[in-house]
Amino acid sequence: MKETTFESAFAIIKALVDDFKAGEKHYLSKDYQEAEARKDFIDKFFIALGWDVHHNEQKNPYEQEVKVEKGVNVSGAQKRADYSFSLAPNYRDPKFFVEAKKPAQDLYDEDYYFQTVRYGWHKATPLAVLTDFEEFHILDCRYSPNISTILSRKVKRYHYSEYADKEKFAEIYWLFSREAVVNNSLEKRAEELPKPRGKAVQKALFALEKHQTIDDAFLEEIDDMREKLAKAFKKNDEDLTSEELTEATQRTIDRLVFIRFLEDKLIEQEHYVDKFGEKGKAWDGFTAVCKRFDAKYNGIVFKKSFIDGDKFKGPDDGEFHSICQDICHLNSRFLYNEIPIHILGSIYERFLGKVVHATDKRVKVEEKPEVRKAGGVYYTPKYIVDYIVQNTVGKLIDGKTPQQISSMRFADIACGSGSFLIGVFDCLLVYLGKYYQEHPDKAKKDGCHLTQEGVWVLSIKQKQNILRNNIYGVDIDAQAVEVTQLSLSLKMLEDETTATANEMNVLFHEKILPDMSKNIVCGNSLIGTDILTGNLFAGDEERKLNPMDFEHTFPEVFRNKTDKRVLNLPDDIGDEEGLRQAKEPMVKYEHKTKGGFDAIVGNPPYLRIDEDRPEFDYVRRKFTTTEFKVDIYTLFIEKAIKELGFKRFGFIIPNTLMTNLTDRKLRKLILEKTHIDEIINYRTRVFDQAVVHTMILILDKDVNNKIINVKEISADKTDVFMIKQEDLLKNENNSFDIRMFGKDSSVLRKIKSRGIQLDKLCDLRQAIKTGDDKKYILNKKIKKNYKEVIGGSEMNRYTLHWEGRFVDYGDYLACPRDPHIFEVDEKLIIRETGKRITATYDNEKYYLMSSVYSAFLLQSVKNYNLKFILGSLNSNASQYYMQKLCFDNSSGAFVKARIFHYNQLPIPQINFQNKTEKEQHDKLVQLVEQMLEAKKQLQNAKTDTDKTYYENKCNALDRQIDNLVYELYGLTEEEIKIVERK
Repeated sequence: MKETTFESAFAIIKALVDDFKAGEKHYLSKDYQEAEARKDFIDKFFIALGWDVHHNEQKNPYEQEVKVEKGVNVSGAQKRADYSFSLAPNYRDPKFFVEAKKPAQDLYDEDYYFQTVRYGWHKATPLAVLTDFEEFHILDCRYSPNISTILSRKVKRYHYSEYADKEKFAEIYWLFSREAVVNNSLEKRAEELPKPRGKAVQKALFALEKHQTIDDAFLEEIDDMREKLAKAFKKNDEDLTSEELTEATQRTIDRLVFIRFLEDKLIEQEHYVDKFGEKGKAWDGFTAVCKRFDAKYNGIVFKKSFIDGDKFKGPDDGEFHSICQDICHLNSRFLYNEIPIHILGSIYERFLGKVVHATDKRVKVEEKPEVRKAGGVYYTPKYIVDYIVQNTVGKLIDGKTPQQISSMRFADIACGSGSFLIGVFDCLLVYLGKYYQEHPDKAKKDGCHLTQEGVWVLSIKQKQNILRNNIYGVDIDAQAVEVTQLSLSLKMLEDETTATANEMNVLFHEKILPDMSKNIVCGNSLIGTDILTGNLFAGDEERKLNPMDFEHTFPEVFRNKTDKRVLNLPDDIGDEEGLRQAKEPMVKYEHKTKGGFDAIVGNPPYLRIDEDRPEFDYVRRKFTTTEFKVDIYTLFIEKAIKELGFKRFGFIIPNTLMTNLTDRKLRKLILEKTHIDEIINYRTRVFDQAVVHTMILILDKDVNNKIINVKEISADKTDVFMIKQEDLLKNENNSFDIRMFGKDSSVLRKIKSRGIQLDKLCDLRQAIKTGDDKKYILNKKIKKNYKEVIGGSEMNRYTLHWEGRFVDYGDYLACPRDPHIFEVDEKLIIRETGKRITATYDNEKYYLMSSVYSAFLLQSVKNYNLKFILGSLNSNASQYYMQKLCFDNSSGAFVKARIFHYNQLPIPQINFQNKTEKEQHDKLVQLVEQMLEAKKQLQNAKTDTDKTYYENKCNALDRQIDNLVYELYGLTEEEIKIVERK
């Protein structure tokens, strides 16, 4: 892009102001049209701000930051904003919109404001511009638009005369110039705008508006629609079951959404939804259109269902008509053509987490049991999807021809609503679009269309072939499979028009949507049809498990392949054609390979299969990497590595995989059978509502390349480094201990090398789980077996304060534990949760609740004093080590440190034959004893003077303990600064 400066922009704008002023009478007349205003002034305004509005530089139509619409109106409603501005390389993610009008019109208009804000809100852009050049209105698009309060969305309003004022123009320039937008000017400005918090929600500005993103708002709408529909169906037919109601409401909503999408995309120029009920019953009108669309479009959405049958009574017609009126183009606040398909996927992902539950009289929408267990539905953010897809599918197709790509297979084997498959489809469309633009002869030959703007675009036929040949998905939930097919269908039609759709339907006599029933299927990726022999499960359980074999479901993917290669051919000539055209002998060879997917991507469920589940024993036998517990996401990884034949693999999964003892066999499998291309460890939350911390794992089968690229992403920084895969194989339990290789890893390695693991000195045990605190925890001792009990809230570093509680100790407790772990002569109590290590000393034989761990010396340990270990645990050095191991100060999460984390923690190793080291050991014990006593005195202090004195004493002892532990580890001053983050 050409360099634009504020001064050069200001000079151009001043000239435009002079031109407008000179011809103001003409420009403000009714005869001067919007198209003229755009050409004469608005285009030039944004060119001056550094944007390539006329595409003088960005000639590739797939890589243009400014999209300019011609202004298509249907039934008086404009379907797209006039200008959309983005930044390379994210050309499909707008940063802001501009809506243009002719100068004769008054911009301070409810309809104009509503129209402009709606564009921005749908695409999650915080600000938008409404302008006719005479005026320039900046509008707040962060909240759901409401026509009654829409005029309050004005952030700033400028008259064209103010553009010539340097200070006023600077406000516009440093917000909307390309230079400013690159530096996140819009996001920064949006942060400064008022937010509806607390009482502010009641103020006029936000009284009728909802602080909702487009996905939250649309989810609320279809959730409400589902409940109304379910009640309307039940009202007309009390015999409908929960399953029938769930499917009926799902299918009806899918169809209504799809029809509204076709209307707003202009693929269908007639509006249907608002007319349901004009002639006869609304439901009859709806089913008649669905029948017609099934013949035209195909796909699962309009496929004949039990709701289309004569025996199905349908919903109460008055209520169904009301629902249709609420969502029709005349009344809906949503532009269905502007809801990004990936956002629609996120909406449906959460929508699928609920089912309709019906009794004889009532209907209720409630969460599925597995969703309740998981704590909700967590949709993968688009930036994660894009990264994984680009680094798997993107790398595999790079440099390949369309012919070569046509035989490649990409899968998500736990596809949910299809977010990753939408990402794969989009990746293929973008790549092939660029390829054909660069190879016009090939584009014409392969059936692409040439637009009036000179852009080669893929035909519907080509997109159909991509969906049928390249993209595969599996999910155990039939509703999810339907939504995936719906989402892919919408994505396929995203850039189509009435003309291209009709051409497919009329000229080629083919249905517009491909049949994806053979490559997007409902089944269980983990459980095969071998369970059908031997009556392993009861009929209803077997049906729920929905077994599936990949080889039989996708025979074209898993049959053995003969891979033909012809050397030294031009990139744009396929193998067979190249052989025919070749004037010189070519080298040809064949290589037989086992079938399978080229890439597997996704976000598998993070659920544990409990021992009481019927499939538990089956899974433990079938999957060899499971140990102690069964986490579903680990089974998906093992399945992919052993059976699905991928070339590249990309999952987002819990980062506990890197160190969990229970995953050691899986790590060994990964290290021995694949190359870890990349690990991205997130020390911030990827999923807003989930406590789980995650990582991206990218694998390939290129065993010759054994360098792992690692990124550690925190709230304020990203550390990038590389690891040799062979180094991870040397780790105990094959741990992916990336801490030992990143920034400041020399400090960690030194602590580890000079320490002895805690589990070599102490036995750490989980404490009591009662199952019901109120029932078994009492404030007085009634029987002999009532034991004094301590929980996490009653301890802190070096302190213990028993609150007088007793546990009714017996075998009926959920996990009673061995009394020995509490009744040892001395033990350490370590808190399970927190953002730092919290440990104290106990010689009173307290019993412990599950929020703390018990640690006592192993019988084989003779010389170490438990108080020495306590001082080390509470030191800054141990905190730094544990911080890197599991705590995350940057995320705000209340993290659990597991026993296996503590077991790995180094304690300074002492050679008791060495006089100096023995003295250091004893000195630390002495300091800890002083600290324990000082903490007691601080707890008992009553006057401010005493409190201040003992606080200072404790702080001084803390520093002495830290310094002695640093000395024991041999840390230098620079290394101590790293530990203390100075």
